[in-house]
Amino acid sequence: MKIIKDFIISIFLITIIYCLFNYSNQIMQYVMINIVYRGEVLDKIENVYFKQNDYGYVQLTDNYHPKNKQDILNLFYTALNKGYDELTFYCAVEYESCIEDVNDIAASETVLSYINNFVSTYNSYNKIYINVNNFGRINVSINKIYNDDEIKKINEKIDLVYNEIINDKMSDLDKIKAVHDYIINHTVYDEERANEIKNNIESNEIHSSNTAFGPLFTGKAICGGYTDTMALFLDKMGLPNIKVSSKNHIWNAVYLNGKWLHLDLTWDDPVVINGPNTLTYNYYLLTSEELSNKADNQHSYDLNVFSELTK
Repeated sequence: MKIIKDFIISIFLITIIYCLFNYSNQIMQYVMINIVYRGEVLDKIENVYFKQNDYGYVQLTDNYHPKNKQDILNLFYTALNKGYDELTFYCAVEYESCIEDVNDIAASETVLSYINNFVSTYNSYNKIYINVNNFGRINVSINKIYNDDEIKKINEKIDLVYNEIINDKMSDLDKIKAVHDYIINHTVYDEERANEIKNNIESNEIHSSNTAFGPLFTGKAICGGYTDTMALFLDKMGLPNIKVSSKNHIWNAVYLNGKWLHLDLTWDDPVVINGPNTLTYNYYLLTSEELSNKADNQHSYDLNVFSELTK
């Protein structure tokens, strides 16, 4: 009897030693996630600019233990959309390529910019920093484009303009046209800034032409400035909208009367060398098919990302 008992104990000890030797990382990761980090607050309160929308490309999630790359994309989207300054999540033990996938996403300006297009302008990021430890804990720090003082000033200006050009008798179409015309009539394309970008002359500063500050306060903008400003007005109108981007350009899409329509203020404000500023409607509330027929090589976007625009 004692021999059998000793044999069972030996097998048990050997099994423990085997598991500790071969699965030490997994065991340690499980302990860290479920015991050491268990008290961390993961699901925080969203800010006032949160939009409760899911898209084909990204969806809101409360799963902080991703099991694939889509889960990670959803976590980044949720954090940005809710206005978080930081996000912590944990790689599932069985998700062996998790850290690699996190680093791939974090290193891809294109992927992160796509996610930015689906969140409120005020929640969009400027820089994202990733900290990864060996136990699968991922911490994401988010530096936003707009700070609280800038948001306050912009909102005050938007309220002022809105009350001047919009009234309750106007339809949504009338309101969009009024804002479209106001922004273009008070803004010129910032060729100097555009040339700096074209020639890869960058700095750590956020230029007003890239943001809503340009059209609203300096009267100069590039595509990012036009698009951010229009998006903020569309939000104020309560109209669903996203930003659409190609390789070198960005513009608005608004959901109106059951369909998505494209709205590009940059291209409706052509650069005029000599003569008065010009206001056009060549890129005003176009269907995806109408935009595609323009064949201008600046409005070609990824249908896998912006799948809603095909409907």
